[in-house]
Amino acid sequence: MSYDFAEKDLAHIHHVLSHLEQSAVSARTRETGPMASLDYWQARVRAILAMPTLSAHAQKQAKELLGRLERLKDSRRCAASR
Repeated sequence: MSYDFAEKDLAHIHHVLSHLEQSAVSARTRETGPMASLDYWQARVRAILAMPTLSAHAQKQAKELLGRLERLKDSRRCAASR
C-alpha cells in the first residue's frame, strides 16, 4: 500500500465513519451490511497503521479513527442492551 493510497483510504474511512456516527445520532434505523461492520473498518485502519513508512500525520489520523470506531462500538453495545 502506498503512502498516497493510505491517505486517501483514511479520508474515505473518515467519511464512512462520519455517516455511521450521524446515523447513530439521528436515531435512524441502525445501519446494516458490510459498510456498517465496525470490525471491518478497524481492520482497514490497523492495516494502514502497520505500514512502516506511514507519516506521523497519517498515524495520528488513523489513531483518531480507531478511537471514534471504538466509541461507536460502545454506543451500539449500549443501545443493544436496552
